[in-house]
Amino acid sequence: MAIAINSFKTRVARRIFILFLICAILPVSVFAILSFIHVRNSLVNQRSEALQKESKSLATSLYEKLEFLRSELSFLTGYYSANPDGLNANWDSLSFERVEGRFNALALLHDGKIKNIYGTIKSPVKLTNEELGHLESGKTLLSIQGYENTSYDLLMCIAVKSNAVEPNLLIGKINHAYIQEVIDRKPPLTEIYVIDRSNFLLLNSMKKIPSISQQIIKDLLESTSGQFQWQNNGNDYLAGYSSLFLKPNFYVQEWIIVLSELRSDALAPMLKSRYFYILTIACTLGLVIFLSINLIRKVTVPIEILKKATRKISEDSLGHRVIIKSGDEFESLGNDFNEMSARLKAGQELLTRAARLSTMGQMAAGIMHEIKQPLTAIYGNIELALLEVQDENNRKDRLTNVLKAVERLNSILERFRSFSSQSKRIKEKVSINDTVRQIYELMEHELLMKKVECVIRIEENLPFITGDGQELQQVVSNLLVNAIHALEGNEPDNRRVVISTCSSADNVYLSIEDNGCGIPKELHERIFDPFFTTKSPDKGTGLGMAVIQAILHHHKATIGLESEVGRGTKFTITFPIPGSATGAP
Repeated sequence: MAIAINSFKTRVARRIFILFLICAILPVSVFAILSFIHVRNSLVNQRSEALQKESKSLATSLYEKLEFLRSELSFLTGYYSANPDGLNANWDSLSFERVEGRFNALALLHDGKIKNIYGTIKSPVKLTNEELGHLESGKTLLSIQGYENTSYDLLMCIAVKSNAVEPNLLIGKINHAYIQEVIDRKPPLTEIYVIDRSNFLLLNSMKKIPSISQQIIKDLLESTSGQFQWQNNGNDYLAGYSSLFLKPNFYVQEWIIVLSELRSDALAPMLKSRYFYILTIACTLGLVIFLSINLIRKVTVPIEILKKATRKISEDSLGHRVIIKSGDEFESLGNDFNEMSARLKAGQELLTRAARLSTMGQMAAGIMHEIKQPLTAIYGNIELALLEVQDENNRKDRLTNVLKAVERLNSILERFRSFSSQSKRIKEKVSINDTVRQIYELMEHELLMKKVECVIRIEENLPFITGDGQELQQVVSNLLVNAIHALEGNEPDNRRVVISTCSSADNVYLSIEDNGCGIPKELHERIFDPFFTTKSPDKGTGLGMAVIQAILHHHKATIGLESEVGRGTKFTITFPIPGSATGAP
């Protein structure tokens, strides 16, 4: 899990996570938004249709109330028709209890004069010829008095049969409270208001007078019922309306019954379900995170394993293997990595072996000359011993010299065998001073043959380092052979190599300096490339410096180069001391 958490910080993990978010959250969000819009529109349409139906029902109720008032007024006209005295009839003997709750005032209009039966109707109704004709046909007239004021009187008139030239009228002032009973029937959370074609407000359940634009009124008059949306006092409303045609029976312009509801109230059920959408998105997000973490773990863990293995390869741990059991391409990649690592290890071994053989070939002539001396001594002493058979003492001396020569020969061969043998890499305490001495002894004859003066300056009690002694011998020998080759252009009396060692608190230093031809500055970076060489083919393969760099990398050591053409070259190797700030524990 730790690897998965760390891998989540990588660019690959972040890209996968973002991709999951885009591919999962985006469609879910779009679906949620579209669902939200669909549900909202559906609720708006449903509530608008419901308001339209309710407005029709309220219009019917209002019309029934007007019809009931008309029937009440018609009943009273029968009493008037039965009393020929007309205005002088004794109305006080008639009980008006049944109509007082519905009419605030009742009066008779006869010959242009008003007689109030109960209550007060101040001014007579002014009628047009069309309205008179409507009344004479036995129908009822509704008249609104007081358009210019916010308060108005709603009068209902009906003709009374008489012998007069002008018709007598029974006039009733309708009680607003009776009409307002329609408001009590409105559904909860809704508001009702009744207007006429001129936008005059007849009934209203709102605390404030609603403001409906003339454009909306114009749209409402184009159909008998419908739906619309509007704003009032900063609030959004849904509304349904229905027209009430009163002109055939009451000769008054049509009324429009509008039933409205706050949009927020209509959408309240959807707002309550918003938690469902939030929960859906949260669950989706949780599922995305869960799946992305699992996928990231499946993808990045093998990548992390391969990354660490690659780092080990770069640290010269060739042959390192990885174990990836993912059952996909990463497992195949791991197998390919293992094969590559094995081939790199084999290639490095071949490279090191080739460089070692190259050095051995260059040293062979000197070794053969050095071997020839003890062989000559052995041959001469054996020959003399055979000639001096009678002299026991001389024969023993000769044999002693032979034994010494054989021991010297064995020592030479042992040094050469030790250098040339191929062994497994081991980590042990190594003395750089001893390594320098061993290589010097091995190449002393070569130095003498090439007339090279070799000066060794070593620091006594030099700290040990940790490494492979045989590989470090190869480093010193390769650098010394390169120095000898660099001095071939100098005069025999001007060939000098200085090998020195020293130390600091954290490091051990080894330097090999010559006064040879030097290396051009533009080649400083290329001398460590495999197969790059400025020597002739019989003197170098271009592997020596590459092998040196690989060995030093394995020992966590560094190599520095100082060189000037015509003056010489100096290589300085820095080894970390175990237990120091720069060395391994």
